[in-house]
Amino acid sequence: MTNLESLRAKCKLICDTCYVDRDVLECVLADNGITPNGTATAGDSIINKCAILIVKGWVETSRSEGGVSVSIDREAVKKSLIFWCGQWGLDEELVDDSKSVIYSGSNLW
Repeated sequence: MTNLESLRAKCKLICDTCYVDRDVLECVLADNGITPNGTATAGDSIINKCAILIVKGWVETSRSEGGVSVSIDREAVKKSLIFWCGQWGLDEELVDDSKSVIYSGSNLW
């Protein structure tokens, strides 16, 4: 499995409705110094953090664009994020809503 496939799978593992574009996955991997086509390593904490941050950002923008994905249960996703932080040995601070930056995606364009 490649790093790209691993990151994509972990995003879906956290939230089964989170389907991230390939270019977003590649960008996040590149920003973290990870080669998308490289072989994934079990328990890679950087990829795990990337997945958590992608899902958190995906939920935030989906919920803020005036009904694009209103079926997202934000609290259920938050519980899932906290669960996976625990499983992967990551700090639950990654899930803290108070650090959210985007309040209305509609204001971005």
